[in-house]
Amino acid sequence: MVEHGQGDEAWADVTAADATVDAGGVGITFSIASRPAVALERTRVRIRAQSRGSVVALEGARISFEMTMPMGDHRYLLVPGQDGWQEAEVILPLCMSGKRRWFATVEGTAAGRLRTARFRLDLAPPTP
Repeated sequence: MVEHGQGDEAWADVTAADATVDAGGVGITFSIASRPAVALERTRVRIRAQSRGSVVALEGARISFEMTMPMGDHRYLLVPGQDGWQEAEVILPLCMSGKRRWFATVEGTAAGRLRTARFRLDLAPPTP
């Protein structure tokens, strides 16, 4: 499900399940290994691009995470995985304000065009 935020921004919620965003005829799917994703714990994120039912290469693929406040640099290059997935191991911190919502932007080139997809992820607090 794609939701709309401020301005023209839209994102798909991947907190509870994988989601796919249409990026100009290329569907970009976001998957995360652990649900709920827990702050300060390493987890694997996977991205796959498809067009007309076939996997397409997402060249120069990268994913960046941000909150509504500065939280440092959380950019990762996506490397090839199995079955057309591209992946990265990530660790996201817990904000001192108590906010848990992160936004992920996936970018890469497919069929000669830059493709961008946005996703939303709510973290669970780390276990004491």
